[in-house]
Amino acid sequence: MDEIIIKGLKLRGKHGCFAAERDELREFEVSMKLRLPFDIAAKTDSLSDTVDYPAAMAVAEGVISGESVRLIEKLADMIAYRLFVRFENLLEAEIEVKKLGVDVGYDFESVSARLVRRREFYFK
Repeated sequence: MDEIIIKGLKLRGKHGCFAAERDELREFEVSMKLRLPFDIAAKTDSLSDTVDYPAAMAVAEGVISGESVRLIEKLADMIAYRLFVRFENLLEAEIEVKKLGVDVGYDFESVSARLVRRREFYFK
């Protein structure tokens, strides 16, 4: 399957299990693999026949900058769902949400949650 790949979109939001995490902006990074057939867009050269990647980035930004949630798993799922709502030609989405600068008493670079969803997961 064809895919549009967006890597390392830097965003800020207020998410986490601890109240302090939800009180101040934190750094997040979102990556997406958006799977859909390119055959029609390749013929028409029309943006309406594919996924408009700045619009996809805006979907992720809306989720990350929006209402606070506790889990990055929830953020990834919210982004996937909203992408399927926005782009009816999207068949599958792989979303990774990485939380940067997490302080839980260990020295590590980041933690992330990655999920893969097909349209049928939300719309049966």
